[in-house]
Amino acid sequence: MDTRSPFDFIFVDAHATDLTQLAQGDLLKRTPELAEAVGQAHSYYAEANDYTHFLVLTQSCDLVRRASGCKTRYITVCAVRPLSVAVDREMSKFTNEMEGFPFRVGDLDRGILARQYLDRVMNNTVDGMFFIPRGSADTVDEHLCAFLPLSIALRTSHYDICLGAKVAQAEEIFAAKIGSLASGLYGRIATPDLHEKRPASVSSFKEEFFEELGYASVAWLSPVQKKALKVRVRTAVTEQGGTPITPERAEQILSNLPNEATDFVERAIQILLKRKLLANDEKTVGQARTYLLNDPSIKKLARTG
Repeated sequence: MDTRSPFDFIFVDAHATDLTQLAQGDLLKRTPELAEAVGQAHSYYAEANDYTHFLVLTQSCDLVRRASGCKTRYITVCAVRPLSVAVDREMSKFTNEMEGFPFRVGDLDRGILARQYLDRVMNNTVDGMFFIPRGSADTVDEHLCAFLPLSIALRTSHYDICLGAKVAQAEEIFAAKIGSLASGLYGRIATPDLHEKRPASVSSFKEEFFEELGYASVAWLSPVQKKALKVRVRTAVTEQGGTPITPERAEQILSNLPNEATDFVERAIQILLKRKLLANDEKTVGQARTYLLNDPSIKKLARTG
């Protein structure tokens, strides 16, 4: 079994990491010494629990140490936080809460936009962010994200402190990508995507990745399903004396929601019955319902309507 991380092409192997000098794209663990240095510029980044790492933004050529010192006077690093922080903020644009219901609810068509966003996160094409996969270093036990605009300038006198905190080094092409993202250049650095490096496992890993970041915990519903859910949740909450429904009950309600095709067919049958164009007996109505629900054209209309 291949136990490698699907993203092991973003950072160099641990044994190949150069611990003798700093470079653009280096990942630094927030050691007590680094926290003290960072705290002189920004105390919050030095103390907040979820700022566990920093990413070096300064160009590698400016970080080369010579007899006279570094070319640059400052070492610019940016804050690194759990990826879930950025994803939760973005996903909230596509979803909303429903009173009494334990899961967030999102429009089915906007679920496509959410998946596209997560795809861009995974392939490092979101402006202002750089995805740091779990396992990029021994100290990275969850997916992280470098927030490039949240930068801090440290004096070069802190060089050795930064070097001592170095736990990973970005591959050269990704270091260039970080520089491009940080400087806001229009000329993009083309870096390999997951499907190029791991074509055999990309599909299964993508779904696992999306689920981990909360996509699967949202009830993505069509307008018809959303309307039906509101009615059923309101009824269930009323029956329980105002108590919110449990996740188990919520799952049961979701599994029995009508879809667009069902709603379309039921409406069509009601119209035919009212106009006396369909015999009003159980067998005939049942046959008509089955025929319409299995009609490819109606399924297509339901998906695109």
